[in-house]
Amino acid sequence: METKIESILPHRPPFLWIDHVQSVEPGLRCVAIKHIDAREPFFAGHFPGDPILPGIFLVEAAAQTAGIMMGAAQTTSGLVKRLAAVNDFKFKKAVYPDTTIEIETTLLIEREGMAVVSAVITVAGEVVARGQLTVVSR
Repeated sequence: METKIESILPHRPPFLWIDHVQSVEPGLRCVAIKHIDAREPFFAGHFPGDPILPGIFLVEAAAQTAGIMMGAAQTTSGLVKRLAAVNDFKFKKAVYPDTTIEIETTLLIEREGMAVVSAVITVAGEVVARGQLTVVSR
């Protein structure tokens, strides 16, 4: 099943943090890919001479992957999921320009317009960040 990212997520460039959906089990699990381009303007200031991806972009990529996972299920009758909480997110390793991140989200709990999702982000098979996100329907 090919997932049309822009038909599920309201995000658009430059804030679309998913390039490709590798696999999706609607409402249960999603794996997405994002290439980290060295030409992104924020690398000039984060940090000069030693550019690394700001951790908040990893959280955003995870939230968007969760959005694909939940949106592909079409269980919310077109309601947009919004990030409500970032829970226990840990950054294990720096992410550098010209690498590719893989984002995997898994549903942990869903009830009454709210979902808790586990997120694991890797580069070349090594975990760079992990945590949980809470999303709610608006």
